[in-house]
Amino acid sequence: MFAAGAGNASEVPFAPTRDVPDYTASMIVRNTYGEPKEMLRSVVHHKGWTRVESVNGDQTTVSYGNFFDNTVLRMTKTGNEDFTWMSIERTDRSLDLSVKQAKETGETDNQVGEACNWRQLIRTSDAMSPLWFSCLSADGIEVAEKVLFREGKPMSDTQLVRLDRTAVAESEVAPPKRLFDPWFWLKPLRDYPEPEALVDFEARMVGNWSEVRVLRHYPWRSEERREKGGSLKLTIWNELENQGIWIMSSKDGHSLHAARAQLDPQHPYNTFQLKTGQVDLKRNGDALGETCSWFDMTPGLSDAGRHECLTPDGISLKINILSGWGHGDSYTAVEIKRRPVELREMLPPPGLIDPSSWGFSVSD
Repeated sequence: MFAAGAGNASEVPFAPTRDVPDYTASMIVRNTYGEPKEMLRSVVHHKGWTRVESVNGDQTTVSYGNFFDNTVLRMTKTGNEDFTWMSIERTDRSLDLSVKQAKETGETDNQVGEACNWRQLIRTSDAMSPLWFSCLSADGIEVAEKVLFREGKPMSDTQLVRLDRTAVAESEVAPPKRLFDPWFWLKPLRDYPEPEALVDFEARMVGNWSEVRVLRHYPWRSEERREKGGSLKLTIWNELENQGIWIMSSKDGHSLHAARAQLDPQHPYNTFQLKTGQVDLKRNGDALGETCSWFDMTPGLSDAGRHECLTPDGISLKINILSGWGHGDSYTAVEIKRRPVELREMLPPPGLIDPSSWGFSVSD
């Protein structure tokens, strides 16, 4: 039995030990629930680091990760365009779906000449969760996997097409360095007219649990929230596009999400801001000797919300963030500067986006 105090196999293959040999593999993934779908997967492994590429129609997903370091970078692209979405997760604690145990099932299999033993991966005690299984070769390579619904009905399975035990260069399991350049994600997608009613500003706001620094040069905005416990949340986004960077850093782990795409007319909501509209609440407020009007920025949301008290030129003097999952917060501006703001002022500190801070080496 393998006990995993750390290890997350949601994006990269399960590994029983850190000394799995270098290899490349071609696989077929079949989703067997609903309308059956089949896609190709390639896996490249070198000294604990793995690159997984899955192709489903014109959609390509590439993941880089280290199973034992709980580090996964995932990115997607459509057709021949460059990557338009990226997510990085790194944590020092067991995730909800991290592998806690790997139990021998006693069942064996053979994948195109590769003998393997099936193990059940124990991730959660939730009685309703799926069942995960991994079939490992004698030297620890995952050559097949399957996921079952709790009642035993197949959800998906992955089967080997070809396996080569061959030396793999470090660059083959290293993500492209451009992904860690904030300008790659924040470069304007088009020219934006200067709005007459919304001024550039910098503001410092204080809440019950944290402080926030706000910068705006419409349509660009950033909010840097530092909580009393030491955690940091930074969001830089374009209010007119589905474009931005979100970073969370705390003692429990680090996360980064980035995207650059125009808003989908079918789903015209920005991923990076809690805003679905702007409804006048017909009441006023004040701070720092200025008056403001309250607006509901999330009409229609029932489990979360954001109310802002805005000056005539669009500056937030007060912000109330409501949450159905935990404590929200209420912020009041303690300092405001109306001044020209440049997008470069909103870029995240290098230490938060540098690949080494996530444990990655990069390739050209």
